Amino acid sequence: MPIAVEELAIGRELAPIVKQMSLEKMSRPLMAGSNPIHFDPEFAAKAGLPAPIATGVMSSAYLSEMLTKAFGIDWLRSGSMDVKFIRPIYAGDTVTARGRVTSLTESSTGWYIAVEIWCETQRGEPVTVGTASVVVH
Repeated sequence: MPIAVEELAIGRELAPIVKQMSLEKMSRPLMAGSNPIHFDPEFAAKAGLPAPIATGVMSSAYLSEMLTKAFGIDWLRSGSMDVKFIRPIYAGDTVTARGRVTSLTESSTGWYIAVEIWCETQRGEPVTVGTASVVVH
């Protein structure tokens, strides 16, 4: 169930989403694309990586899932996000999508809400960072 506007405050953390980054998930055609660095362990090893790396689509999807759970249909209607991929996510990593409200502005169309968003690994390393905004009615 989405968060009620009355429950929001600057600094409020959104409920996190935790996902295991499995090679099986990463190998799905929609997620892997055509670059074997995303699904072939041997190719990744030859490139000097400890394991295949996830595409940015995966962490973006986890962030969007978190925002959908937080803001419901309003996220799907008016939400936007801008992210940067700053570190690789490897097969076997556990990824947590997190968010924190940074501003609340009331307007004639509803509440404009800005959120700092990020994904981090089980090591606490940020891998995807950015911002999101949504108008909640």
